[in-house]
Amino acid sequence: MVATQIFNEREGNSVDKIYGVVTTGTDWKFLRLVEKTAFIDVNSYYIKEIDKILGILIAMISN
Repeated sequence: MVATQIFNEREGNSVDKIYGVVTTGTDWKFLRLVEKTAFIDVNSYYIKEIDKILGILIAMISN
């Protein structure tokens, strides 16, 4: 996420938020980077909650 932020700054692209996902394939964690602050969702999402996972992913690309 930080590398993406640096890349965008160098390319002159202003991006307010950068989203990230960490997964083992069954467990999912979601993150957001705003300026120099990383926010980590305290909840873990599991593959059996695929509707929640897809909802979060859709919200990420919609913003």
